Amino acid sequence: MPENKVYLAAVEGGGTTFVVAIACVDDGGENNNNILNIGSRKLQLLHTASIPKRDEVTGEIPNNRTPEQIINETCSFFREKLPPDGRGHYSALGIATFGPAGVDPKSKLQYGKILAGSPKKQWRGVDILSPIKEACGLVGKLEERVAFDTDVNAPAMAEFRHRCYLQQHSRNTSAPSPKPLTSLSYVTVGTGVGVGMVINSQPLHGLLHPEGGHTCIQPLPDDKFTGYSWGAKSPYKGLGTVEGVASSVALTERWIQMEQEAEMVKKLYGKSGVSGNSSSPFRNRDENQQQHSDVVSINTNDRNGDNAQTREILSTLPDTHPIWLHASNAIANLCVSLLLLTSCQKIVLGGGIMKRDILYSMVRSRVWTLLNGYLDSVDELSDERKLEDVIVGSSWEEVGSGLVGAFALALDAYEKDGIEATEDEGIALDKDSSRNKKATTENEQHLFTSGLLVGIGLSF
Repeated sequence: MPENKVYLAAVEGGGTTFVVAIACVDDGGENNNNILNIGSRKLQLLHTASIPKRDEVTGEIPNNRTPEQIINETCSFFREKLPPDGRGHYSALGIATFGPAGVDPKSKLQYGKILAGSPKKQWRGVDILSPIKEACGLVGKLEERVAFDTDVNAPAMAEFRHRCYLQQHSRNTSAPSPKPLTSLSYVTVGTGVGVGMVINSQPLHGLLHPEGGHTCIQPLPDDKFTGYSWGAKSPYKGLGTVEGVASSVALTERWIQMEQEAEMVKKLYGKSGVSGNSSSPFRNRDENQQQHSDVVSINTNDRNGDNAQTREILSTLPDTHPIWLHASNAIANLCVSLLLLTSCQKIVLGGGIMKRDILYSMVRSRVWTLLNGYLDSVDELSDERKLEDVIVGSSWEEVGSGLVGAFALALDAYEKDGIEATEDEGIALDKDSSRNKKATTENEQHLFTSGLLVGIGLSF
């Protein structure tokens, strides 16, 4: 491999797994494999891995790894794959992690750590940043090339920048120019629920970073769900919030509660429901799913959504299962709140739960109902079908916006430290190309930083 490469390290620290990756800035060479586009930037993906790995036999994610073990494996990954030119460090590192996290570099006691408010007890107070940046060789003067933010702020930044670039380069000169994109919300729905926002093209952290996932919603009528286990450490005790309804933890625990009720009815009436309706979701499961259900019922110690293996049941449920109605309603409530509060132009939905494709149409339909015609005067919201251009999926569905966001952080950190100051890495940029690249960067940074980016860790 050539020595004059810019190597970027990226970490997406999720609630269940860490995704780690290495890429180099594409130099326009002949190798066009695994190219990742972030606006005008092109990255070539070299290595990726998930930590911990899924079991090769069962396909399940191990649930017994400690934070220290996960971080150690992450560090080993980067040490083993250091740039081959002998420099001993990566060009930059970006970490996008679940929250709440210390994202203010001026707060020395909290920066780079998971904060005490996290529902993940094992992770409270854990320093994610220090060991990983050391493993990447980015210490001392090179610490300026490290960026740490939430797994919703970083994807929001990447999505915004990428979509601005596409909008600028896809204009039809014969047609009226579209309204410039200045606002975007990124929502991730997974183990928890989080939101990152860009308003007026600029990021915002505020006192910490917004925690909108804990905002209340209007539940569906006759919702009997008693709340999720993470609620004890959450605002409103997790009752009737976005995360308390739509997260994989909450959905799994709702499913368990429904199974328990069905078992009770079966004991009392000898059938899976009072009416015995064959369309009941409990009677429609295929044989494999029923076997999985029996296993979960037997393992009473794992009867909560905090167990990664138990959460695997969600992938086996049919699109017609009623829990998806509750999930889509909660997500739609969030989208309506974002539209009413921020008037954002785009809402990007991502995360593991949103891999259930049926949810997109369900969310849009519910948003249209909840808005109740109030914003019909806005052209983009004047017809339910137009919501397909407002509420959209990730630009990087296969790779994942979280990981792309981490790469975007790394790119920003590298370029902020000085594009031309790269002699220590053997990179020869002629003055003209360096000047042009710097001008492009400053232009894009102006588009991004002339307004407001809000990161929200949501537990609605």
